[in-house]
Amino acid sequence: MKPQRARILAMQAIFQMDFQKRPLKDLLLFDWIDYEIPNDEKVFAAELVKGAIENSDIINETIIQFSKNWDIRRISRVSKAIITISLYQLMFLKDEMPYKVVIDEAIRISKKYAEDDAGRFINGILDAYYWQDKK
Repeated sequence: MKPQRARILAMQAIFQMDFQKRPLKDLLLFDWIDYEIPNDEKVFAAELVKGAIENSDIINETIIQFSKNWDIRRISRVSKAIITISLYQLMFLKDEMPYKVVIDEAIRISKKYAEDDAGRFINGILDAYYWQDKK
């Protein structure tokens, strides 16, 4: 399994949910992908998407809390999708996912899919959450 590809799938699904208002059952079809997705990647991506959507209220509150001086509506949809997937992992899968891996993957994905300076913004939110959670 390539976890980064699963995280990208999950980010794309969250983006589509926000942009196209697609229902969860449609998102989990991953029908916008034009290559064969290994089953373990599809399962991991689906877990991330379902968990992020089920916990979207607390994840959005956390984004608002740690994006000081930024209205959540000003965060690009791609960046928000990356942050959402990453916060879900940090908040609910922290025993399974080392925080450094989650944050590094978020930055790596942002370099490929988000605007140029998104990585610093995403890193700031995720890192601030992680260190607050450690207190």
